[in-house]
Amino acid sequence: MNDREEQLRRDATAMAEAIDRELQVAFRPVAEHAERVRDVSQELTLVADRATQRAEALRDDEFADRGAVAELVAMAEILRSLSGEMHVMAQRSVQDLEQLKGRLTQSVRATALGNRRRYERFEVDVPVEASFSGRRELARVVNLSLGGAKMDLAINRAVGTTVALRVAGLTHELAGEVVRVTEDGTQLRFTIGDNAADELRRFLERIGSTKPGQG
Repeated sequence: MNDREEQLRRDATAMAEAIDRELQVAFRPVAEHAERVRDVSQELTLVADRATQRAEALRDDEFADRGAVAELVAMAEILRSLSGEMHVMAQRSVQDLEQLKGRLTQSVRATALGNRRRYERFEVDVPVEASFSGRRELARVVNLSLGGAKMDLAINRAVGTTVALRVAGLTHELAGEVVRVTEDGTQLRFTIGDNAADELRRFLERIGSTKPGQG
């Protein structure tokens, strides 16, 4: 595994761990509810035990109402049955919660890693023509990926402003929107179609293959 792949994995793992911490907080009420259900289950078992003890004591009393004894025995059996069902329900809730957390964490890690690979950024120096708000400006793209670009032109427009880029070496126009403006440039997020994305992907692959240390 090369250094870039290792860094991607570390970043994805860090993101997944951060999400896992958030899930711990988000799912805490469910876990606490399961704990309360277990507590109720234990209380039902105690009540059932007391009912059984009372029934056994009444059996030894020759003057006791046999119907009442039978009702106590039946009640104890019902309570134990409910207690068992509640215990199983709480246990399954906790297990299901852990499984869900595991799947979500794995999904986040895989998505994070996939997105980092998909949107690998390349330092470039490519001339472009930027069209926005009825204007056209010449600039240079200094950072480029499938997800967006940074150009050295600070266009002083609000976040969300639509920008169209004509990049030297590409036939398709790259549509995007402003996500950040700084003194030294403008960051764009692309909203491009499949054809433009395919051409840009091939363009980036050529850039990657010509970098030092690349095959």
